[in-house]
Amino acid sequence: MALFLFSIPLPVSAGLYTESCGMVWEDACIPFERNNETAYNEELFASFAPIAANLTEAPDLSNMSWSDAFRETCAYMEERYAFTEWRGVDWDSLYATYAPKIADAEKNGDRAAYYRTLREFSGAIPDGHVMVLAPDDFGAKYADIGGGYGLAVARLDSGKVIVIYVAEGSEAERAGVRFGDEVVSWNGRPIGEAIDAASIIWAPVKPSTGEGILLQKQRFLTRAPVGTPAKVGIAGPEGSAPRTINLTAADDGYETLARTSIFLGREANDGKAGSSAELKGMISNDTVTSRTLPGGIAYIAVYEEFYDVYQPFRAAVKDAIASGAPGIVVDLRFNRGGDDNLAAAYAGWFVDRPVFYEYGTTYDPGTGEPAVLWESWTQPRPDRYTGPVALLVSPYTISSGEGLPKVFAESGTGAIVSWYGTNGAFGMESMGPLLPLGILTAFPTGASLDESGSIQVDSNASMVGGVAPTVRVPLDTETLARAMAGEDVQLAYAVEWIGGQNRESSPAPTAAAPGWAAVLAAFAVIAVWYGRR
Repeated sequence: MALFLFSIPLPVSAGLYTESCGMVWEDACIPFERNNETAYNEELFASFAPIAANLTEAPDLSNMSWSDAFRETCAYMEERYAFTEWRGVDWDSLYATYAPKIADAEKNGDRAAYYRTLREFSGAIPDGHVMVLAPDDFGAKYADIGGGYGLAVARLDSGKVIVIYVAEGSEAERAGVRFGDEVVSWNGRPIGEAIDAASIIWAPVKPSTGEGILLQKQRFLTRAPVGTPAKVGIAGPEGSAPRTINLTAADDGYETLARTSIFLGREANDGKAGSSAELKGMISNDTVTSRTLPGGIAYIAVYEEFYDVYQPFRAAVKDAIASGAPGIVVDLRFNRGGDDNLAAAYAGWFVDRPVFYEYGTTYDPGTGEPAVLWESWTQPRPDRYTGPVALLVSPYTISSGEGLPKVFAESGTGAIVSWYGTNGAFGMESMGPLLPLGILTAFPTGASLDESGSIQVDSNASMVGGVAPTVRVPLDTETLARAMAGEDVQLAYAVEWIGGQNRESSPAPTAAAPGWAAVLAAFAVIAVWYGRR
């Protein structure tokens, strides 16, 4: 991540941290518009100039004992983690909780228990950027969640929990369970308590907000070790007692997780995915895909932010402009992040005024404090798209994938459409120590700050964060029935919103006028730098 110094000179006091920044980037589009990745990479390195002499590689602890490596990892993370106070992380308590389990796994030579404990440890920190990744899960995941009960549930906006999927030929189907049945208990516990107690350590993209955690808990409630019995309480007719269904978890290839990924935008078996990269591979081999929806609306899906993504994204937007598209839907529901500057550059194609994007920080080992490395802005493109734009997001919209929604929310641009908000993990991720058995760790050593210097987007100790929908799709029996039947309900709501915008304003949107409009825009940029800050 880096900032490119634009040609308009700035006063020394232009930004809160300008004097200490490695770089100031007034227009995030510039390095991507010039299409020179080598030059951009040089700028990436230059942004770290203020602390370059203090940087070292994360330690290799792979030759230590499991217990010693875990102790050193906790100490390393406590020193450098960017959100200890923000998220209220108690490192001493975490170590005291999981160190004995690591020791037991080591004593027994139980690799599965070792890896599972590391997943539990990272899962205890509600931050999608705190991860452990292994070349092998040592059979732990299948042992924990390889079985399904032939049904899946969802919590409605009303608070009621209903069955949304029943597998054909399953024990649940034979017991008479149907779509829409209300589930009131699970193994003798009220359904709300049972959902709260569900483990989500095997979610390939860890949620960071309360609502994202709730989504995954209800999905993983119906997963268990193969052969595990469950008693499911189904509400009967009004005034009658619930009936109890006895089910046994069977190997179904993680089918219930595949069928409930409709919450995320399309069917994808994230139960089989061990990471966001594997999940992305299930969705598309491309970084950007585009098509035309009925009525001429342009649809652009963006799956990650890397340098070579900008040009196809730009081409898709320009095609929409050239065709006179009455609206654009940008689908970020499976966006796994990447380069923050690229997300800021996307936004330039839609905003009508400059928008502050971030101060980027990272831990400085030399001072033991965070250092501000860059300042970046989104500037409107002179040939931008001026029609209605709807963003589709999900709790799998993580890291820089949350950048475009952030800009939309702050500037009032377009709409953000979803059942749920984004992930709420927006920090600057770094590799952590390498652990025994080739297990990698990663966590954020830096935060994204807003114009006043406050942490932005990352969820707080109350698990509130991310970017919320401005058009929230209702979670009710009707919308879930449509989704389970194969309709992309969130996309339908986005298209409906675009239609409403076009009915309210005419003529049809076009590209921003060239010529004098571009000149006036340049003067507006100067006015912003010398006036608004």
